[in-house]
Amino acid sequence: MFAEMVLLAAAVVGGEWTQGTVRFETGSDAVNRIVAGSPSGEYGSKVIETYELLRHTGKSADAKRDWQSLYDQVEKAASNRCDKAVSEDEFIGACHCLLETRMMLEIGPAVEGRWAYHKKYVPMNLAAIAYIRERFIGADGMLKPPYRGQALPSAFALYLGLVDGTAQSAITPYHLGESPAVGATARELKASLGAKPSLGAFEWKVMLDALSQNGMADVVYGLLMEGDAVDCGAAISWLWRTAAGIASDPTCAGFRNILMAPVPDRRLGFVRAEYKSPAGVVKSAWRYDGGKWIWDFTVPARSTASVTLPGQRLTRHYDGGDHQIVMEGMK
Repeated sequence: MFAEMVLLAAAVVGGEWTQGTVRFETGSDAVNRIVAGSPSGEYGSKVIETYELLRHTGKSADAKRDWQSLYDQVEKAASNRCDKAVSEDEFIGACHCLLETRMMLEIGPAVEGRWAYHKKYVPMNLAAIAYIRERFIGADGMLKPPYRGQALPSAFALYLGLVDGTAQSAITPYHLGESPAVGATARELKASLGAKPSLGAFEWKVMLDALSQNGMADVVYGLLMEGDAVDCGAAISWLWRTAAGIASDPTCAGFRNILMAPVPDRRLGFVRAEYKSPAGVVKSAWRYDGGKWIWDFTVPARSTASVTLPGQRLTRHYDGGDHQIVMEGMK
């Protein structure tokens, strides 16, 4: 049977606001025990909470109501070049500052209009990038000591695209370049996990996303199957966004368009997931049958889906309805 998680409107699960019910089951008992656990994890940042809420519900009322306080928080962080409300650590706090300015760039049009927000947050974003690159990134494109080789700094550097050695776009939230610096940082991140870092819910979300976005989803699956290494809320969030491939499109809030890019692993055997989104129920179920990988997914009638298959980069667009894809020769 499905392990069912009823997540109230005010609950934050590993960085994802989920108003409704997530139903999730796999062929792994260890992973199912995580899913059956109690989601947890509050942010230290109201900006990130508001961003996730708007992204998932498509409703801007809360953002408009809290906009001045959100702006004050980001402006204070920008003046400090560090969000000290989240972290006293210089680099991690600077990364939160950069992350928040990018989120304000994305949600600004829903509150301030098309151009007003751009004048405010683009300069903040560029200043945060310049500060981090000057203060924490070496000439070789890698993190400087003492952060180089540490798990969480490496994860943030990958998550925010800070080690690709190129100028970061002000409006691309999570660009991950393909360069020797990224490869080396990813390898160092993987090596650092042997110590099993003690992280909070959002930090684990950054960690899991950084790993999977850099070709190490197998490492995430290994961590999850250990059972107790990863924050429960962050693990659940990653499972339905990445394992099942059900993620909201930040450019089409409220699941009007769904980003579906499942990352399967044969060790799970199968995944069955449902998410009751504002646009309707989204379903994703995949299984292995010998050398075949079979994926059935449902897009709500009022939505579309941008679908990327495992191991591919090409994105195909699907309208509402039930769909099935069969891939041969899957490992």
